[in-house]
Formats: sequence, structure tokens, C-alpha cells
Amino acid sequence: MLPLAIGTTARGQSPTARLTPTPAQTEGPFYPRTLPADRDGDLTRVAGRSEAAQGKPLYLRGVVKSTGGAPLPGTAVELWQCDALGRYHHAGDATPQDENFQGYGRIMTDGEGRYSFKTIRPVAYGGRPPHLHFKLAAPDGSALTTQLYVRGDATEGDGVLAALSRDARARLVMTLAPLAGREPDALTAEFDFVLRV
Repeated sequence: MLPLAIGTTARGQSPTARLTPTPAQTEGPFYPRTLPADRDGDLTRVAGRSEAAQGKPLYLRGVVKSTGGAPLPGTAVELWQCDALGRYHHAGDATPQDENFQGYGRIMTDGEGRYSFKTIRPVAYGGRPPHLHFKLAAPDGSALTTQLYVRGDATEGDGVLAALSRDARARLVMTLAPLAGREPDALTAEFDFVLRV
């Protein structure tokens, strides 16, 4: 979870404390031109296919909040990423892909601003470090497009990250941990998005 801003107390956020907005990043060239028929929050399974996607399962969850700390229910959260082979499911890419990977998902936050996805641990491709793409749109019109990276993965030399300050880069990192009770190699992570509201 993201740390609270200065001014928060052990009991919670003070009326004057503000959360720092999650830094924005480019959408990149691989936002789907055509959305898949199956676009739920489980990217590891494609409707009508019996096999699961290649890669380590990743259970990602968190809360979408305003800078005032209020949860933002009804926020659309889109996630897209490359498959375990480093390929996006993108029009015009004829290279081999994992057809059991959905590649894109879209969910709405619940009444407490919570979201969750099941996907795969991101992998590096074409000189870019492992990352996940996100686009969020709150009911009040607030929006954010960004990317998340994995704590401990090498990111030196990445041009997209280089455009941000060190502090901003640190706020786009998720920590992965083993997840007991799921698939043997399953991972979990939590990340809270903060929209400028």
C-alpha cells in the first residue's frame, strides 16, 4: 500500500492530510485496438479455452482513492500487459503468442473503492523492464494512465521511467510475495492508486 502523507495519525488520516497522486505514465503503443470478448478481471483464463496462461499467477489488489483519502467506488480500472512470451495481443503482431492469456481486463471498483485482478507476473520484452499498464477513470471524470513495476527488477536505462523523478519512480513499484493456498508458484501484491480529485 502507498504510505500516507505527512500529517496522518495512527488512527487514520487527519482532515488536512493529502495523499500524493500516483504518477502518470504513457499509455504506450500497445493499448488494444480491439478489446477481447473476454475482458474480465482474470487474465489467466480465456473463455472457451481449457488451459491457463503461461507464467506465474499474480493476484493483485488494492484500493482506488482520492487525494483526500476517500475511496472511489465505481472507478473503471483497465489492465493490459504482454504475455509470458513478451508479446502483446495487439493488432498487427503476427509473432507467436500465448493464446490462453487474455492480455486485457477491465473491472469496476466496489463500494469501498477496491479492485482485484488475477494476471501473470510481468516479464521484460524489447528492452523494457517488466511492467503492467493501467488506465483508471472515476465517475467524477478524474483519470489516470500509468504503469507499475516490480520491486527488485532491473529498471536502469528504461526511457519511460527516466522521465520521472526518483520519488515518482518509487511510487510506481509493487512488492511481490508468495501466496499460500493457491497455485504452487502464485504471487500476490497490493497497490493503492491515488487519483487527483
